[in-house]
Amino acid sequence: MYRFSVLLNRRFSKWCIAAICISLFVTCIHWMTMKPQRNLTPARKFAFMKNHKCGSSTIENIIFRYAHKHDLNVVLPESGNYLSKTALFNHRTLNNTKWRNLPFDIFSLHNRWNREEVMILLNEQVPTFTIVRDPVEVFVSMFYYQDKFREFYGVKDIHEMVEKIKTQPSLPVLNKRWLNYVGRNQMAWDMGLSPNIFDDEEAMKREIERLDREFDLVMMAHRMDESLVLLMDLLNWSLKDVIHLDLNRRKPDKSSPLNGRERDVLADWLAADVQIFRYFSRRFDERVAAINQKHSNFFDWIAQSGFYGQFGHVRQHAQLLKSANNELYDLCVLQEVGNEKLSGVFKETSNNIIGYVINEEHKGCSLFAMSEPAFLNIFQKRLLSKALKST
Repeated sequence: MYRFSVLLNRRFSKWCIAAICISLFVTCIHWMTMKPQRNLTPARKFAFMKNHKCGSSTIENIIFRYAHKHDLNVVLPESGNYLSKTALFNHRTLNNTKWRNLPFDIFSLHNRWNREEVMILLNEQVPTFTIVRDPVEVFVSMFYYQDKFREFYGVKDIHEMVEKIKTQPSLPVLNKRWLNYVGRNQMAWDMGLSPNIFDDEEAMKREIERLDREFDLVMMAHRMDESLVLLMDLLNWSLKDVIHLDLNRRKPDKSSPLNGRERDVLADWLAADVQIFRYFSRRFDERVAAINQKHSNFFDWIAQSGFYGQFGHVRQHAQLLKSANNELYDLCVLQEVGNEKLSGVFKETSNNIIGYVINEEHKGCSLFAMSEPAFLNIFQKRLLSKALKST
């Protein structure tokens, strides 16, 4: 009887193991076959809302390199690098350009966001995305980017600026904008919101929810690598499309650290931007979770449930991107220098930032550090050439 019981238990154990294996196999097949098939065609038509001082120059360089590689038409004004400054964007402002009748592919320059007008210009509904940053960091970055910005407020440094906000909050200049388009709550301004609602929390909430419906993706500057993985997913791009150098970084000596009290003063003053940032920070976390789920498979589930820890799609690809960026830096960058020491296609407009001396012996390196004006010059010549051929 004992031997029979042992034999029965062994057979039962084998049967259980076999049943579990079959169940796992069936579940695996079901999981893989039930996952929807993705359209892997890379997007070559889209709109990027370029916010000031949010890491947008890095994103723009990625976009410009993609446009350059695929000969895409970038929306350009007749001159300069702004599609609008004080008024919301209107597609009719392109009517005075020689390339007004060309089909456009990419909307990416600074403007005051107006989705309806952007879609009219691009002639179809396209993927839309933007990027936001901690509002205190945005303002500090603007403060040091151009010396005339602090002269506009009549202060010598950021600490004096904070003190003025704290002790004289009703001072008219605090609600004025340098050059009529740079100032308080810059992200809200860039995204087309009226200053009349900056201090109205409920009105801001409604507008932020509208923006959430208008953008397919809102990236986070402090989570750049993860943001670019999400952008890859949105546009069906590959890792090589988003490899980059960090551009327009402020010189270390062009800033002075704020203490906690000073940051709180600025955050209160920038309440509208804080509201935007907090909302989209939550949405970003939700988006990361959704992308991890979308790209997960049965084997990921096993790994994440076992002794291997959590290795979500976004984290894995962010690490791959970070490694690729480091390799690019080692290959292409000879030295980091102040912008005043750069020339030609690498020189930007402000000398308060750091740029790169590029190893131009390696083909393709130059594009990763090319300035916005240099790219715009290339794109303008292309548009003019195409416009002449179309007449």
